[in-house]
Amino acid sequence: MPRWRSVVPPQANPLRPRQRMAPDIDVVPFEGALPLSRGATERRLNRTDRFDRRARVTGYETLTSTGTVGITFEVVDDEPWMFNPGHFVGIRADIRDAGTRRSPYCISSPPNDLKSFRLLIRLVPQGPLSIYLGGLTVGDVITFRGPSGRSMIPDEVDTDLVLLATGVGIGPLLSFLKHTLPDGWDMPIQLFWGLRQAEDICLLDELEELAGTYRNFSYRVSLSQPPDDWAGLRGRLTESVPPLLPTLGGKHFFLVGNGAMVEETSTVLSDLGVDKRLIYEESYFNVRYRPDPRDLEEIRSRFVASDLFSPYQHQQAGLFIPERPVSQRRPTG
Repeated sequence: MPRWRSVVPPQANPLRPRQRMAPDIDVVPFEGALPLSRGATERRLNRTDRFDRRARVTGYETLTSTGTVGITFEVVDDEPWMFNPGHFVGIRADIRDAGTRRSPYCISSPPNDLKSFRLLIRLVPQGPLSIYLGGLTVGDVITFRGPSGRSMIPDEVDTDLVLLATGVGIGPLLSFLKHTLPDGWDMPIQLFWGLRQAEDICLLDELEELAGTYRNFSYRVSLSQPPDDWAGLRGRLTESVPPLLPTLGGKHFFLVGNGAMVEETSTVLSDLGVDKRLIYEESYFNVRYRPDPRDLEEIRSRFVASDLFSPYQHQQAGLFIPERPVSQRRPTG
């Protein structure tokens, strides 16, 4: 009996990744010999990216005074409904004075047989679609596409999991936790959730229930602008988490939320010897962020773990001297 399961069945014929040609059309490349005639079935366009699915609002909850809401939907079309933690739905809406807007939103609820899903949404003035969604009421119907995306379920079953999220990036991690923990995942899972201020904290009842039910799960909240009486972690995740990880080996890291946190943490973990295949990344914004090398050096210095081979660790100890490339050596003859 597996300790966890993927709820989306594998493809019967594994093809190469689909290549995006247009917003509403995906092309599945053929694996056989080329060229193919225009009428060949292998060149058929698959219209899998249209916003033609429908879902009705069944629940709406204001989670914080700073603009975080949770909206629950029931799928009301006849299409199949299957997803894994990490998958998202794409929502499109025609908004007055803003035109047609579309955006992906990660599902925060676990897979279920009820054709329902929940989204965590941060309402921001510069995001017309978020404001539109925040104005929905029970009974309203939206159009969407999906679900689609990458599954968070790891291939390894014998690794510790370290989850880092900022803001509503906690959403897909909640879906992940509520799916894998009841399904038998018994390796340690640590969640670190970065928020700006105490007023941004929510969903503690759900996290407490998970921590009380599953002894291998724990979580901590880190505030970058904490009040004086705050007893939790202080600072951004790149400040508060590194000293709390005595080892990096045997762990799978999940980074979701602010692209700055994702890029900085992923780069430093890789620098310190973590295999990139063990780092899951999902940036919600700041997707083009490129960290300053000085910031990366400062973050590296905060990590206390030294169990993996790292050129940075060895260089500091005077044990690692990069060899000059052959192309730069002077001829001896």
